[in-house]
Amino acid sequence: MTFTSDIESNIAGLSVVLKSSVAPRKLTSLKGWLSEFDPAPSWIPLIPRNGVTRVMAVLPQTQPYPELMQTICRQIGTSTTIEWQGRPYDMTGVEVDSHSLHILQVPISVSATLPPTLGRAIHALCLRWIGFADEALATQLHRADALPMTLTMRSLSAKQMVLRIGLLQKDLLAPLLWGLSQDLGSEMTLTDIPCRIGRNIEILQTSSYETLSQVPSQRVIDLQFLTPTSFKQGKTIQPFPLPDLVFSSLLRRWNSFAPLELQFPEQEWSGVTAAYDLKTYALKMKGGAEIGAQGWARYEFSNEAQAQVAAVLSQFAQFAGVGRKTAMGMGLTKQLEATRQKG
Repeated sequence: MTFTSDIESNIAGLSVVLKSSVAPRKLTSLKGWLSEFDPAPSWIPLIPRNGVTRVMAVLPQTQPYPELMQTICRQIGTSTTIEWQGRPYDMTGVEVDSHSLHILQVPISVSATLPPTLGRAIHALCLRWIGFADEALATQLHRADALPMTLTMRSLSAKQMVLRIGLLQKDLLAPLLWGLSQDLGSEMTLTDIPCRIGRNIEILQTSSYETLSQVPSQRVIDLQFLTPTSFKQGKTIQPFPLPDLVFSSLLRRWNSFAPLELQFPEQEWSGVTAAYDLKTYALKMKGGAEIGAQGWARYEFSNEAQAQVAAVLSQFAQFAGVGRKTAMGMGLTKQLEATRQKG
């Protein structure tokens, strides 16, 4: 048996690592393996990577995870072969996720083409999942000015969609997955269109504020805006991603959710837009179309201190999004690899 992290009091999630096995005469199902733990965990399979099968043990809140970890270790000491989805597996390890930042993908199959006005529907869906575990938290998030979550739905084919969820707080992963587990593999409706949630999910990316704060300074930064992106500028809406608007948006979000000791002072950004390839697109929402820019822009910083802050925020952008309505499909952003390597 192997461990990838020590037991700690601030765990975001746990996964067990499984290896195909020869079945003994009597097998305990994974779902019944920890039946005495209260509440019994829900099990969410992750999309296999490099042939490794991982299943997340999900609780509605993070506080009981250290106790669950110890229970899993004791169980592995007495019985390592279990049944999962009709097949025998040996339990070969436990992985601890202690990250604050996550990007998840949830596959969704649809029976008909979904309308483009999905922003409010996916926002409501994720709050409903969180509400299964903690109704008060879901209400608090619904009323929050700064939502620690980014949401985007994209199409893979005519009948297959994927919901991308970015989380900016460690304590959101458990309640979100607890609610999602209730719908896993089940039928539901989005904007009155029948859909089915996939049977497994993918964790695309994880990190922490501590890790990102160590990113080296970069004077040249390329950002790609993957969905329409716009900003509130005074009383108007600005679709062009000016340096001040982009990095002020990221800075506000960083300072809203990062630990106090890692927060940055306010900046008067002196960066310039050195190059860009942008087009405006309309993202349809129930209140009307939202105009935003898609494409890429290059930013240059001559001030070394600002170049350091900008480098950190650029890495943060893939989790946090940029600009307005990031919980309704807008502002999905990532740093392009070329400038990440050049510095």
